[in-house]
Parts: sequence; structure tokens; C-alpha cells
Amino acid sequence: MNMNQCIRSFIEDNKLTFTLVSDRSGINMKKFSRMMTGKQKISTDDYETICLKGLNISPAFFYAKKFLETKNTA
Repeated sequence: MNMNQCIRSFIEDNKLTFTLVSDRSGINMKKFSRMMTGKQKISTDDYETICLKGLNISPAFFYAKKFLETKNTA
């Protein structure tokens, strides 16, 4: 699962909206939407901003989850 898919799933699972996360992050909604659909790469700075400000979670959250998924398939 790509990082944008992980973030998108988190937003949907927690009943948040793209608009809310975009506003909290201070990222333009059009840019945020492009990132969430995979049409634009998520920069490291944007990733940290989305996690810390938009979702109020540690940026390590998705990496830990991805590591566990990879480990379980090996």
C-alpha cells in the first residue's frame, strides 16, 4: 500500500474529511486532493505536516504499520 493510500485509509477510518485535514495542515485543498489520489507525490515536508498538524499523529505511525505488514508477509 502506498503512503497516500495509507493516509487516505486513516482519514476514512477515522471519519475525517479531506477538507478538514487540508485545513488543519494548511495545504491547499487541490494539492491535498492530488496527493491523496496519487496524482502528485507527497514531499517529506508535506507528509510531516499532514501527520503532525492534519491528523495529530506521529509521522512514524504509517511506517511502523507498513513495516509490520511487510514483516508478516515474509
